[in-house]
Amino acid sequence: MSWTDSLSRLAAQLTSHKPSLYPDEELDDLADIRIGKLSLDVFEGERKAYALTVKAGLHLFNESLEKSHTLSQEIHNPAGSYWHGIMHRMEGDYPNADYWFRMARSLPVYAEFADRVYGYVRTADLQGIKNTAFRERLEEWASGSGWDPCAFNELIERHVTLIRDEQAEELLKHIQWLEMRLLLEYGYVQSGGGGSLLEAP
Repeated sequence: MSWTDSLSRLAAQLTSHKPSLYPDEELDDLADIRIGKLSLDVFEGERKAYALTVKAGLHLFNESLEKSHTLSQEIHNPAGSYWHGIMHRMEGDYPNADYWFRMARSLPVYAEFADRVYGYVRTADLQGIKNTAFRERLEEWASGSGWDPCAFNELIERHVTLIRDEQAEELLKHIQWLEMRLLLEYGYVQSGGGGSLLEAP
């Protein structure tokens, strides 16, 4: 079975799930094995690096932090740094996540991040979030124009360490899911994948 066929099936399965903001173990050991078996033999150079970002991202959709981290450490491009940052954010090492988000600098997909994420927050019902200061911070954040992964990291840190509001958590998980899906799609396209890997949510 080709890379694209195997990848499409696996991606459809894993990306339907919204990963936790703070996973404690992988969801499915078998999925990790299947990701590991995705062969990169057809890739060279920069395309291979982007194919690795796809594998690192799939591991994070499976909430498998260690396996994703092993791969992201081998990727020396901005998308790899961004996945590295998400992994540290999920493990609760927010300063280290900030470092890797800064290393990612800016990706062409940031404009789409901002459009999709801020648009989602602006249309969401935030009134159920009990902490007024956090709700106002979310509204202020979503009024921005450019995507800032460090600002999103700060929102998650504040929620996880201080707020712990159920509605805010669901909203942040959905934003993280959008962010991860867009980044996965970006890595797939940069690896030379034709068309779209994922169906629009």
